Amino acid sequence: MLVPRTEHLPARPSWDCLVCDRSWPCANAKSDLAGQYERFPANLAIYMASVMYDAVEDLTATGEPTPADLYERFLAWVG
Repeated sequence: MLVPRTEHLPARPSWDCLVCDRSWPCANAKSDLAGQYERFPANLAIYMASVMYDAVEDLTATGEPTPADLYERFLAWVG
């Protein structure tokens, strides 16, 4: 599996972008990741599913419910 290369990385445990402070993956991270994984779309889906799992753990660690937008944020855009 390719190791993602982008400056737009998530700040844990908030899952906001370290560079632009938007919800991660931000538009720049999506663009960077889509380009990097262009030849390996299944690997991008696997990577994004794994980081979504990490986000669920981080975002619910304080007892909060799972945010409803996680599928849209992490997987819906993966082609």
